[in-house]
Amino acid sequence: MRVLVALENRFLKTRSGNIYSTTVCDYNFWKRYLQVFDEVIVFARVAEIPETELDKPAANGPNVSFISLPTFIGPWQYLRYRHELKILAKKALPKADAYILRIPGIAASLLWHCLEKERLPYGVEVVGHAWCALGKQTVKSLSRPFARYIFAREQKKQCQGAIAAAYVSEQYLQRDYPAECWTTHYSSLDLPDDSIIDGQKFAERLAALRNAVDGKRPFRICHIGSMSALYKAQDILIEAVAICCKKGFDTELTLLGDGKYQQMFIEKAKQLGILNCVNFAGRVPSGRPVIEQLDLADIFILPSLTEGLPRSLIEAMARGLPCIGTRVGGIRELLSDEDLVAPGDAKELARKIAAVIQDQKVLEKMARRNLRKAKEYCSSKLNKRRVEFYKKVAEATKAYSVS
Repeated sequence: MRVLVALENRFLKTRSGNIYSTTVCDYNFWKRYLQVFDEVIVFARVAEIPETELDKPAANGPNVSFISLPTFIGPWQYLRYRHELKILAKKALPKADAYILRIPGIAASLLWHCLEKERLPYGVEVVGHAWCALGKQTVKSLSRPFARYIFAREQKKQCQGAIAAAYVSEQYLQRDYPAECWTTHYSSLDLPDDSIIDGQKFAERLAALRNAVDGKRPFRICHIGSMSALYKAQDILIEAVAICCKKGFDTELTLLGDGKYQQMFIEKAKQLGILNCVNFAGRVPSGRPVIEQLDLADIFILPSLTEGLPRSLIEAMARGLPCIGTRVGGIRELLSDEDLVAPGDAKELARKIAAVIQDQKVLEKMARRNLRKAKEYCSSKLNKRRVEFYKKVAEATKAYSVS
C-alpha cells in the first residue's frame, strides 16, 4: 500500500536529485511509515539549490519519493501559485492508496480539499495548534487574522472527518481539535536510547552546575528554535537575560537556529548592551551536534508563545538539563508547574532565572525530574503507538475501498 503524506516542512533539492530536510524529516523519519506501508510519497514544498550534495542524510531513498510543490512563502506568494498548487494536489491523489495529513499546514489543507471532494478517507497527525500559531505576537502580516480563522476552522474539520488521528500532545490539542474516530498520541520526536544521558555524565552535569552556582564561571543558558517566526520568543529571552545581567548575574545565552528574524534579535541584544553575552550559533544539524550543544549548557529555556509538544525541550530534558518554559500548549505536559512562567513576560522570566540559578538543590530537583519524564519518550515506547496508528489508517482505508 502506498501512502501520501502532506506536511508543512520544507525541503531542498540538489543537482544530484537528492532531497534534504531543513528540519528533522530525513530518510530515517520516513522509514517509520515503511513499517506498515510499502511506499511513502511526500507532498511538500521543495526548493532547488545549486549544490551537488549536502553534508547530511537525504530525505528521499528506497521507497520514499516526493511530489514537489513550489516554495512559496506567505499569503501573497501562495495566491500567485494557488492554481498550480490545486492542480498538483489533484494529480497527487491517484499516486497513492492511503493518505495522512500532518496538520496544520497549507500543503495538508490543499490535499484535504481534494480528498473531501472525492470523498476519500484520510488519517491526521496533529502536530500543532493553528489558532495559537497565528496569534498576534507570532506572525507579522495583514492577512494574519483571516488566515488564523481559516486554518483553525479547517483543522477542526480535518480532525472531525479523519478515520484515525494521532496527536503529539496527551490532552492539549485533543481538547481544542477533537476527533470522532480512533485516536492515540505520540511525539514526532524519535528519541534514541543513546540520546538519554547516562549516570556518569549526569553526575558530571550536576558537578558542573555547582561550579556555575558558586560563580566560578558564567551560567550558560541554551535555547533552540527557528527564527523564521516570532512564536519561539527569542526576543523575550534576550530581554530577560539582559535584566539578569543588569542585576549582576553572570550569564551567557546561546541561541540555536536561524531565519528572517535573526538580525532583529541581534539588534535587540545590541540595543540592550548584551551582544557580547549572546552567542548566535545558527542552525545546528539534529542528532549528535545538538546533543553536544545541550551538554555545554546549564539550563534550557523555552519561552514560546505557542507550542504543540516541543522536540527541543524533550531533547534538553533527556540530557538532564533543568528547564524553564511557558504555560502554553504541550510544555505544560512536560514541565512541573513551578518551572513555568507566563508567555510574553520578560520580567517574570528574569525573576525565575535569577531564582533558580542561585539554588543548587532546586536545579538538581529540576534536572532529575526532567530526566525521568524524558525517558517516557524513548523510541521503543512511542514506536508502538505510531505503528498502531499507521495500521489503523491502512485498515480503515481498505475497509472503505471494499465498501
